[in-house]
Amino acid sequence: MNKANRQMAKQNGAMARRWKKFKGSAAHHIVAGDHMDPNAIKARSILSKHGIDIDDAANGIYLKHMDPNSIQPGAYHRVIHTKICFENVANRLEIADLIGGKNGVLDELDNIAGNLLFNKKIW
Repeated sequence: MNKANRQMAKQNGAMARRWKKFKGSAAHHIVAGDHMDPNAIKARSILSKHGIDIDDAANGIYLKHMDPNSIQPGAYHRVIHTKICFENVANRLEIADLIGGKNGVLDELDNIAGNLLFNKKIW
């Protein structure tokens, strides 16, 4: 999603579902902020390269946290921090960076957030 489309999506509410917080949910980093997995480190370095802070809204989404049966849409936060997820996120961001630079990385963060929001298993 380019900058103009991203702004339009925000204005039209396309991002609202990603940032609607229900009971039993918590904010989740798409790129893990504190894991020492080599792929998590690689993904953080890609964000850093483009001046995207680990706590930037582009790197976040609300997910179920305390209760897997919460009405919060999306994946259950406590089961997605896996080696496969770290590898998937890092590889996708690496390709996005090569193809589209910072905008490519931001677009791919949006795509990954969509996968998590609609519970498409990437972990």
